[in-house]
Amino acid sequence: MKYILGDVTPHNIKQLKRLNQVIFPVSYNDKFYKDVLEVGELAKLGTKMLNHVLNICEKDGTFDNIYLHVQISNESAIDFYQKFGFEIIETKKNYYKRIEPADAHVLQKSLRSPCALPSGELQKSD
Repeated sequence: MKYILGDVTPHNIKQLKRLNQVIFPVSYNDKFYKDVLEVGELAKLGTKMLNHVLNICEKDGTFDNIYLHVQISNESAIDFYQKFGFEIIETKKNYYKRIEPADAHVLQKSLRSPCALPSGELQKSD
């Protein structure tokens, strides 16, 4: 039997709640399910924002690369950015001062020819 899981929406949140009750030994309160809906909306917003930035950089034509930092334990963010063509090019030790783990991956998306200048969020060519 094949199952296909789609996005969680206000129309199917009760089905998710029922699945969780059957599958998991923990019960979640209503706030959890409200947060699930909000996170889904935040992910959509994040996708729209990143697409907007990428479109601006590509249309501008003077950007070679885009760089960003992601905490090494933030696998969902790493996966998110990799779906947009970002690659891990470096790991900076003790990048963060107030959170653990303190290390950060530097991710790069090449817009033109590869250029390894890990120095900022956006690199603009002259």
